[in-house]
Amino acid sequence: MKKYSTTIVFFLFCHFYFSQLLFDQGAISTSICGANVTQTDLWSINNNIGGLAHIENMALGVSINNRFLISDYSTGTLTFAAPINNSAIGVNYSNFGNENYSVHSSGVGYSMQLGKNISAGIKMNYLFIDLGENYGSKSIFSGDIGLNSKLSSELSMGVIVKNPTLSKVAEFEDERIPTLIQIGLDYAVSEQLNTIISFEKDILYAPSVRAAIIYSPIENISLRGGVGTNPTTFGFGIGSNIKKLTIDIGSQYHQILGFSPEISITTNLYK
Repeated sequence: MKKYSTTIVFFLFCHFYFSQLLFDQGAISTSICGANVTQTDLWSINNNIGGLAHIENMALGVSINNRFLISDYSTGTLTFAAPINNSAIGVNYSNFGNENYSVHSSGVGYSMQLGKNISAGIKMNYLFIDLGENYGSKSIFSGDIGLNSKLSSELSMGVIVKNPTLSKVAEFEDERIPTLIQIGLDYAVSEQLNTIISFEKDILYAPSVRAAIIYSPIENISLRGGVGTNPTTFGFGIGSNIKKLTIDIGSQYHQILGFSPEISITTNLYK
């Protein structure tokens, strides 16, 4: 009975799962409620490919997200990226679900610095959706295009468009992968404090606003928090650098569905 109950819950919130699980990755993104388009790290491969060109070292990352504390919907992610002159290439793979509904997502992206203060990137995604024995499976391709810009020494901007091709999931009711546009600004108040605000619009739904802060009280420690609207979410987390390892822990609270904790570990393979 529990198996079928969780499956029903999943279908009721299918669109939310697609938006959050397939597009956002990493505990930093979770802790700042998805206000991630200005971030320039390994996880940019899936959050904003335009920022990936700013990584300085070859890196590998793993992440586990327990969405709404439902074990069947825990998401595992593996990410790799490498800088190449003034550009970078990255790949990612993630999966979640159970025997009745599971999604496997993989992708490859390329990001390039177009000038001293601007970079752009493009990414191709492959989704494999398995609906169990009775409903079969589906393969879908989609794409992302992203931009990152340093407007001043304190202010940076990120823009991402996910699934501009309106890739279709099924003919029934013309179901499609969400097409999202997000624009964000990151203002460095000081060397220790950053404030972030972003606006996201799904072409079918009302826009949402996300706001976040990242505070580093001491070297190698970062405290993070964020809020979001449509749906209402709250996030918090902490990160620490230990030599070549970066460990980030975060959690996000959904007004109806509850908590979603995540842990990410990133290592520089060459430094």
